[in-house]
Amino acid sequence: MRTRRIVLTLLSALLFPLALPSELFAFGNPFIGIWALSFFYLALLSAESTREAVVHGVLFGSVSTAIANYWLMYFGQFSAWTLGGVIAGYTGYNALLAPILWYYLRASSRWRPFLFAAAWTGYEYLKSVGFLAYPWGLSAYPFNTLLHLTQMVDVTGIWGLCFLASLANALVAEGLQHAFLRLPVPGGRRAPGLPMGLLRSSISVIAQARLLGAQALMFALLLVAALLYGVVKLREPIPVVGRFDAVLVQQNSDSWIQGNDVETLRTAEELTDQGIRMLGHRPDVVVWSETSLRYPFTQGQSFYQANPPDRPFIPFLRGLGTYLVTGSPYIVDTRWDAMNAVILLNPQAKMTDFYGKQHLVPFAESFPFWDIPIVRSFVQNAIGLEAIWVPGRKYTVFRIPLKSGGELRFGTPICFEDAFGYLCRNFVRHGAEVLINLTNNSWSNTDSAQTQHFVAARFRSIENRVTLVRSTNSGLTSVVDAYGRITARLPMFRKDVLPVTVPIYKPATPTIYTRFGDWLPVALLLLLLGVLIADRIAERRARDGFY
Repeated sequence: MRTRRIVLTLLSALLFPLALPSELFAFGNPFIGIWALSFFYLALLSAESTREAVVHGVLFGSVSTAIANYWLMYFGQFSAWTLGGVIAGYTGYNALLAPILWYYLRASSRWRPFLFAAAWTGYEYLKSVGFLAYPWGLSAYPFNTLLHLTQMVDVTGIWGLCFLASLANALVAEGLQHAFLRLPVPGGRRAPGLPMGLLRSSISVIAQARLLGAQALMFALLLVAALLYGVVKLREPIPVVGRFDAVLVQQNSDSWIQGNDVETLRTAEELTDQGIRMLGHRPDVVVWSETSLRYPFTQGQSFYQANPPDRPFIPFLRGLGTYLVTGSPYIVDTRWDAMNAVILLNPQAKMTDFYGKQHLVPFAESFPFWDIPIVRSFVQNAIGLEAIWVPGRKYTVFRIPLKSGGELRFGTPICFEDAFGYLCRNFVRHGAEVLINLTNNSWSNTDSAQTQHFVAARFRSIENRVTLVRSTNSGLTSVVDAYGRITARLPMFRKDVLPVTVPIYKPATPTIYTRFGDWLPVALLLLLLGVLIADRIAERRARDGFY
């Protein structure tokens, strides 16, 4: 029987990453997404002990993570640490998660699907916050293309969709258990069989069928409410207070390759010229991707005055006659500590403001206790990480005047920062009307790495009802409107340029998510804590003879 449960866990470990954006399903597969976790649920439901639950967690975490994140093996010289670290981290997370899920699956069969969904959603939230946060592979992602369903995230954040997705998986599992598998459930109700007597078996089967029907009805009501909300929101116009013209440059030049900095500049300039010609007039802003400038702009004036030799960058910028938003290192002190930054350059080739990346990639852009010499020496010699970025400390809202009058106010989450709801929400709360993401995923060599990133970012536009503009080195360069619809995009891994006219949405009032943030997973975690406390009190009262 244990072998059977291990097979069930491995089946979910294969199906769950298959439901996510991949080389097979570019934007994920919602059909697989509604039952991919159900076999893991069944394995835990019938597990005989906490120790066995840990084994299932280790298997699911290691296998599913390796399949979904295989592209991390292309992370340059740090690939062993990035892929290995993510696999080790998720193996550990799931080794802790599985016994918790197992505990809540011991509850009354009436509530266990809902407790499972609450625990899974709480887990996905907790793994998306803090230093080690990595919001990849959430159960909501396979459903990103179902726009009527995704509109609810302006209330619940992505977590409402995670809850519905994991609840659907739980109910599919309960249906499989009732109709086909009849796995024994230690500490709970065992599946009826003929030795119990035909009459008793029939009554039990009918009772379970009625219970499953009631649970399915509750889920259906939640689903219908979400869909009806989506219908209303998709038909509800969001005020457009202006538009701006932008040229998004995708130079497809790997910044990790030494010696191609000048050629990258030349390519970006040529694509910018091409985009302006396609637009037919001077844009309000040109956007280059993360680390398009390899050297700090302020300290590298002599380099940028002379390179590229045939068309130096600073004279090019002055002849451009518009603003340029680009990725660049930004030096913060006399020790030459640097931020991974976005800078805004005006038509006079002067930097007017900058934003430093706040949520750095752990163990790649940031390392704990870096200032301790023995730690820094180990990292530099054993891992090969020579330096780290200094985190930014503020949410910069850039402002540029528009040709049509007024101004554009925008925030610039850098690279995987657009996968974090809290961070993009804070940009909007600080006054950003548009989110412009600058990303470089060219090192990944895979479409799936870039579409996984895009799908994670896509929800930010709906959560805050603002336009998301993504200007990337290799993909997925795109514009997503305030309803989550892709209105423009470029093919991936190709030198190209995207001239666009972008609407500036201004909701009459901030969304519930913008105002209150991640309230739903916090409420679900408190609910789970309440259930735990109630169980402990009930056990103590029973032990002390109160029942």
